Amino acid sequence: MKDREMETRNEVKKKIFEIFKEFMTGIAELEELGNAANTFLLRFQQALSFLQRPPMVTSSKLIEKIMKNNETRRLKSYMEAGCINIHDAAESTRALHTSLSGLYDHLIKAKSLIMELERLTDEAALAIETATKFSVQLDKDSSDELQQENETVHFSQEPEVTEYATLIAVVHSMMKQNYVMQEKIVRSLSLKSSSGELETYSLMWSLRPTAASSIFFVAASDVATKKTEMDYQNKLVLAPMVRVGTLSFRMLAAEYGADITYGEEIIDHKFVKCERRINVAYGTTEFVEKGMDNVVFSTCEEERNRVVFQMGTSDAVRALKAAEIVCNDVATVDINMGCPKAFSIQGGMGAALLSKPELIHDILATLKRNLDVPVTCKIRLLKSPADTVELARRIEKLGVPALAVHGRKIADRPRDPAKWDEIADVVAALSIPVIANGDVLEYDDFSRIKTATGAASVMVARGAMWNASIFSPKGKSQWEDVKKKYLRKSILWNNDVKSTKYTIKEMIAHHSCLELPEGKSINKADTLEDLARFYGLEDYFWTVKNIGPLTHDLHHVL
Repeated sequence: MKDREMETRNEVKKKIFEIFKEFMTGIAELEELGNAANTFLLRFQQALSFLQRPPMVTSSKLIEKIMKNNETRRLKSYMEAGCINIHDAAESTRALHTSLSGLYDHLIKAKSLIMELERLTDEAALAIETATKFSVQLDKDSSDELQQENETVHFSQEPEVTEYATLIAVVHSMMKQNYVMQEKIVRSLSLKSSSGELETYSLMWSLRPTAASSIFFVAASDVATKKTEMDYQNKLVLAPMVRVGTLSFRMLAAEYGADITYGEEIIDHKFVKCERRINVAYGTTEFVEKGMDNVVFSTCEEERNRVVFQMGTSDAVRALKAAEIVCNDVATVDINMGCPKAFSIQGGMGAALLSKPELIHDILATLKRNLDVPVTCKIRLLKSPADTVELARRIEKLGVPALAVHGRKIADRPRDPAKWDEIADVVAALSIPVIANGDVLEYDDFSRIKTATGAASVMVARGAMWNASIFSPKGKSQWEDVKKKYLRKSILWNNDVKSTKYTIKEMIAHHSCLELPEGKSINKADTLEDLARFYGLEDYFWTVKNIGPLTHDLHHVL
């Protein structure tokens, strides 16, 4: 029977490789079609741009004088035609029709190829399913093999084959989404399309996934390798911030230079009621309360290797149940042991854990024992430096790969100076990387706190909230520019309007005044569209809504 299993395994492996070869041939053909269609789109843009040129202003005395001194029949005819060369206009009109016809022809051919890729994807999935059922049946027929289960390698566990099949499915999904985007672009084209819209369409089209694109290598890597441990040395880290640290802000911080980005603290009680869903239109993975449309946490593939899911908990079993829901979509799970807010402390979470080392042990040990992703925690200072060091050593013995330390005590407020010297005591006592947090308000503070504490990496909260470009070694951008860039990210990633308003108001309160007209307008806004309209981003808003950011390479441009 073992020979039969090996024979079947080899047959299916051969079939999968043949399917993969045919599949990638189809991808190459689709890429050629896309390149040709991109040329048609550019021609449409150029032709429409010519036809939309404003007429020459002939009312000025200077123009009248020039025309009078150089008047010819040809010039007069040209002026009467609105300063448009009839021949060029006719050529541009023909170019419009030819380009649009070429784009619709592309959609027909591309759709046919997508359907063929879908057939190959289904064939690969069926081959894996058939081989898996065969392997299970062999196990049932052989008691010897059941007794030697640990020595048996089932086909469904053989990575080389299943990874090819999974990669085919992932790439097919990407190309299908990309086709939907292209279809929306083509059907949005008209004589009324503005130059800004056409430029955006062209950029979106040119950023589509290609066979040589790194996006394919990322997909291949995700299915062919396990997650690697996060590197905590010399990193700039975005701190967890409630209502601020959503996907849109994390992506903004990462674009400016943040290496690790913590999400806002999510309470386990709430998260265990969530279910995972894929939002294809926005390219996100969302965790939504069951029976409701409330998105509790959202992430995307691009941030998978740097995003930290921070959780508030007071119970090891409940913490594990919550972490198991999200662990495959994040780089690390972190336990909040530093929040001094009354809500956290009264619920036995956050800083309340600092006085319960046995509970800390129970939570961290349970998570580490059952999860494949790294588990860390963030603490703040205890009453004495000795107490802080003792707790940090206990945590280190549990095998966490890093420890974040906020240099303030529970009773301290943000206006109280962070105690960098007490963070240094923790660094000196541990062998694992320590992430220092507290009073990092400028880019130069990253090096200052590292030098003062000896920490491996540095975390920033308020300094990033007020101006996310703090992570940029080039220096801070104007906060007004960062504010608009954040709003674009919120539109692009469909951020909750309440979170967006809160973050923008925090920026305004720090740099300006909420009592000015800007602040009052933000308070009145009920939707992202309202915010976009106020900040002059209405065209951007509708471009995103109508086309849909189906490939989020787009966010580097929009």
